[in-house]
Amino acid sequence: MTAMLRSALRLAERGLAVFPCVPGGKEPACANGFKAASADAAVIEAWWRTRPDCNIAVATGVVSGIFAVDIDGIDGELGLRRLEAEHGELPATVEVITDKGRHCYFRMPEVQVRNSASKVADRVDVRGDGGYALVPPSLHPSGRRYTWSVDSATSFAAVPDWLLTRIGRPGAAVPAPPAEWRDLVRDGVGEGLRNQTVTRLAGYLLRRRVDPLVALELLSTTAGASLRSALSSLPLSSTASPAAS
Repeated sequence: MTAMLRSALRLAERGLAVFPCVPGGKEPACANGFKAASADAAVIEAWWRTRPDCNIAVATGVVSGIFAVDIDGIDGELGLRRLEAEHGELPATVEVITDKGRHCYFRMPEVQVRNSASKVADRVDVRGDGGYALVPPSLHPSGRRYTWSVDSATSFAAVPDWLLTRIGRPGAAVPAPPAEWRDLVRDGVGEGLRNQTVTRLAGYLLRRRVDPLVALELLSTTAGASLRSALSSLPLSSTASPAAS
């Protein structure tokens, strides 16, 4: 029995639905891709007996009872650190070391978790229902193997409420990632969206405890002199309290 088949069967024993991907790649190597993912030992053996060098992918979401937070490189780690400084550190959970970052796995909550890119923070993606992720000992296209983190937990932790809010509860408003605010400041505000955009920017600054008068000047500079009349109607007096998070 090859290492790939042995690992795939062990994952299936833990209730995870797996399927093969092409050797050294992320593309599915079976019909229907992640939709064919299975925890059935006979199905798994048939896949890897035929192509023993195929990578292993876990279908995330309800089918496996877990989802993955993909933290990509230094930018992803910095974004996550900022969130943890504000909300608290992530709990110890199962982690996989990837080519440039890591995957943190959490138990699926009672609400749906969808796939997203840079919604939690810049370069922090989520793989939930309808997604999948490669797991050890799969080979990354770069030539580096995925490995289980020796510093992480051996069981899947529950997702913290603040992270679930960032991911997006159904019907809940999720704060925009930092990259969106940077683009807005750089590119400016389009016609027809000025009042709405200024209000969002005001809330963003006030939630971060920026002095209201400083926020007023920053917004005036960013949005342009033509917006001063709109800004004057916002609650940015020196006694205004920060908006709710």
